[in-house]
Amino acid sequence: MRRTKEEAEITKQNLLKAGLEVFSHKGYTATRVEDIAKQANVTTGAIYHHFGGKSDLYIALVKQGDAKTNHIAQQITQEGGTPATIIRRLLVRLLQFLEEDEEYRAIIELFMDKTEMVPELANIREQTLAGRRLLAQFFSDLIEQGIEAGEFRPSTVPKDAAWGLVGFMNGMSLIWVQDQENFSIRDRAESFVDLFLTSMIDR
Repeated sequence: MRRTKEEAEITKQNLLKAGLEVFSHKGYTATRVEDIAKQANVTTGAIYHHFGGKSDLYIALVKQGDAKTNHIAQQITQEGGTPATIIRRLLVRLLQFLEEDEEYRAIIELFMDKTEMVPELANIREQTLAGRRLLAQFFSDLIEQGIEAGEFRPSTVPKDAAWGLVGFMNGMSLIWVQDQENFSIRDRAESFVDLFLTSMIDR
């Protein structure tokens, strides 16, 4: 009997979950397809059928994390507000989400701290860089609008400030995932963001 689309999707999600667990424990390079299959209680053939291999499964995990943050960004943008309000709300929410969503946190930990630079992941690295550039452009456009509205200092250079925001987000995320017991990024997100915005672009 042919498997239904629903059953195939369940299997795919189970493989993603198993892959995240094994990758998180062993790191990307040390993980074998057989390890993921064992964790998911399936044959290795199921992994090759749904993803094509270890690297494709890993890339699917990273894209799954990106989809979560893209959804948050869309929601916050749709809520409206001034450029400064949107920027602040987005930065705070993304930092808080890192602690609140266990799956997303594990994906970020895996990508930032447990993945070696290997040739088969070159494409996802390039996609990540491209996504980072798009985020910087998004911030730059908002900052430019904020300058025109009188929210930010006229001397602010939008592109410089935008890359500063991207660096702030990446830096705080990495610091926290490597030292989660030191502080709660969920509880301190507003303080961190306000300090950064005030010192960098706020009048």
